[in-house]
Amino acid sequence: MRKKILFLTEATYLNTGYSTYCKEVMDRLHDSNKFEIAELASYGSIDDPRRKSIRWRNYPVVPSSSDPKEVHDLYNSNVSNQFGAWRFERACIEFKPDIVVGVRDFWMDSFVKSSPYRKCFNFCWMPTVDASPQNEEWVHYFSDANVITTYSDWAMDILNNQSNKINVACSTPPAASPLFCRVPDKRLHKQSMGINPEWKIIGTVMRNQRRKLFPELFEAFGLYLKETGDKNTYLYCHTSYPDNGWDLAKLMLKNEISSRVLMTYSCSACGTTQVSKFNDSVQQCPNCKEFASKPSSVSTGVDTATLSKIYNCFDLYCQPANSEGFGIGQVEAAACGVPVCSTDYSAMADVVRKVNGYPIRTQSLYEELETGCMRAIPDVNHLYMIFKHFFSLSDREISEESDKAVFGYNSHYSWDSTAKKWSDIFDSLPSGNWSLSSNKVNIPPLPEGMNNKEFVDWCLTTMMPEMNLVGSYEANCVLRDLNFGAFKPMPCAFFYSENSYFNRENYRTFDRNILYNMIRAKTEFKNFWEDVRVNGLKLKKENWIV
Repeated sequence: MRKKILFLTEATYLNTGYSTYCKEVMDRLHDSNKFEIAELASYGSIDDPRRKSIRWRNYPVVPSSSDPKEVHDLYNSNVSNQFGAWRFERACIEFKPDIVVGVRDFWMDSFVKSSPYRKCFNFCWMPTVDASPQNEEWVHYFSDANVITTYSDWAMDILNNQSNKINVACSTPPAASPLFCRVPDKRLHKQSMGINPEWKIIGTVMRNQRRKLFPELFEAFGLYLKETGDKNTYLYCHTSYPDNGWDLAKLMLKNEISSRVLMTYSCSACGTTQVSKFNDSVQQCPNCKEFASKPSSVSTGVDTATLSKIYNCFDLYCQPANSEGFGIGQVEAAACGVPVCSTDYSAMADVVRKVNGYPIRTQSLYEELETGCMRAIPDVNHLYMIFKHFFSLSDREISEESDKAVFGYNSHYSWDSTAKKWSDIFDSLPSGNWSLSSNKVNIPPLPEGMNNKEFVDWCLTTMMPEMNLVGSYEANCVLRDLNFGAFKPMPCAFFYSENSYFNRENYRTFDRNILYNMIRAKTEFKNFWEDVRVNGLKLKKENWIV
């Protein structure tokens, strides 16, 4: 009998990093006919016609537009529901996976650990380890997974050095689509894209968000222009503006580069995509003449073929970020024969060397308040020197750098190789066990005469004995907050997700009654799903279950 594999991902018909990764791997696993595949599809709805293109079972996470208001209210009641938490148990009881796979950030998949069905399946997790050290809470959750893989060898080393309780198997990195390949004549290609073939292009493909360091990139580029007097080099930013990140226009003015920045503009009226010098957040479309042409964004992004054309306009690719779980732009650029420079930290330090690129020295590392992780500040002067060195090379030398980028990419990155690693991992794991005896718990009344430590241990041992939480990270956090008399209710994990991206809660009063009722609610939730699994409790039919 084929093992059943449930992927927790963003719907595989979407154009996101997680979607693309899982689709490439799942396509190959499905074609092997060794496994039965399904996806719990975040941001996917049963109403989306693109579901028809999926070749395996699909459980959409977003409620249907025809669902009643209370269903939508339930979905919106907890931020972790967008990642599948509210439909996870129902999908599990329908599919009964042997293995559940997560490839996302800690706070997106942390609900798996506390699932009533965790004992019934193996959990393989590829979290986006993008900095060192990893937070204690994350390490605690990683150690619960049966197998951990990573996006990079750098991340694998970080986890192995930080804890001997995590079963790190290997790195399973993404690769570029076959559409990312080198054009035969870069000058003619630039001309076809509306770019002067005499121009030299430094390019980047990064979303405009906090950790993507556009300030350092713009400063280094401005310094290069001032120090060299170069009249033919431009900076191409395939990014969004405005977004939840930097004020790009302000940064351009500050560094006196406004006339030397190119961007991708897409028209929302007719769909035309063009390369243009930066012209604010909206400009007139050259095709339909509507003022509806805006910088490319996640929601109005270009297709893969067009993105490959954009990469092929670049002479040098630059990825200055304070950290990256991987940084897919680096391998997409290298596959197109574009030499890469990126921050010498986190996954970038691994990738930039594998594609024979230029590591950007870090000026310093700083501790991030929200996570306790170290983030990097690249050395602007060193980045300027990379620009200066690269554009002093002869055409022959630049061609050799292009060859080295392609060779490095082909030597280290392949979707077939990555899918084979996953297949081997699945083969090595035992089948799930969905016929275990019930572990329902009779909920006792609230006790008296205990100190806080005794009370916390009593709650955990009497109502959640199978989770072995006494003395755990969560138990220590609960005890701390009980002594303090206040806590932050966290939506993403069992009790705590203190360092989550979604941690925007204020402290609230915390006492024994609140703790007892929290654990009681979780125990009642577990008992319900055990009744479904063991005692055949019937669930109402829902249209998203196919």
